[in-house]
Amino acid sequence: MRRIAWVAVVLFSTLQLATAGILILKLAWVEEFKNRATIDANFIVDHARKTPNSPAEDGDMHVSGRAAREVGLPMVAEVVNARSPDEIAALILIRDREGKNVAMPISGAWRVWFEHPGERQVQFEKVDPAENTNPDHNFEIHPLTKVGDQLLLKSFHVIQGFAPKTAKAAFEVYNKQEILIRATKTAVTLDAKRVGFNYVAFRMRLIGKPKKLKDDGLAVLADVHDPKAVDEDPLASKIRMIFVAQTKPWGLVQGKDDGDEFDAIGIPRVDLTQIASFAANAGSAGVRRKLPYEMIIVDAQPVQ
Repeated sequence: MRRIAWVAVVLFSTLQLATAGILILKLAWVEEFKNRATIDANFIVDHARKTPNSPAEDGDMHVSGRAAREVGLPMVAEVVNARSPDEIAALILIRDREGKNVAMPISGAWRVWFEHPGERQVQFEKVDPAENTNPDHNFEIHPLTKVGDQLLLKSFHVIQGFAPKTAKAAFEVYNKQEILIRATKTAVTLDAKRVGFNYVAFRMRLIGKPKKLKDDGLAVLADVHDPKAVDEDPLASKIRMIFVAQTKPWGLVQGKDDGDEFDAIGIPRVDLTQIASFAANAGSAGVRRKLPYEMIIVDAQPVQ
């Protein structure tokens, strides 16, 4: 019995480690990117998928690698709608650099999220080459907007053949997620359990006008509704919606105002504006809060 109990404890502890992650970010980096939709990086490609995911799986192209100066974390970059003919040239560039330890410029939406967390990752410590296309990581550039000289802004649209997560299921998970935040004068530690639910379909009702970000992207607060139950209470309130400059969703939200509605597909990421605010008050003892998140808008359609 003692042995069985001991084995159970070991298995439980292993499961906990596998589903939780600690991420330590530099506060200067948080301040720089909290009001940006995107990040530019010099990226070394370690591994690239031979082919993009099937449309049913989400149609993404996964690439692991390193950007020591700009990111300083284990990371993955992803091309959305990667089976489109418009993305072929970018995929060729990626595969041409795979495993050569030569950096190339990329850009895209930065994404801090605990979908594939490592046990403990510290920003700007040495990052070893990835062993596969999906290493433990809390950071992504997803979706990519540029690879080398190839623009991917047209890739921001609905993924044909893919069924996104439902609003009710996804936002229930996001809203229940908690995070422990501890801070020093130079860094903030984020301690959270694993959370997934990429690509969720929902209706957003704008609260006020979109505001310009540092990189010409836009951000606007919105209430989140189930597209099939819009008369019910919001699934989430005052969630920041992020629009990458020059994409289709960015163009559609220009000039919109309080009460305007869109049916959207979005990807969640940690809201660093709230992390910066929490860090200022957390101290080394830490504070436990609901995970602050925002949505990168990949596709949007105005509700008539």
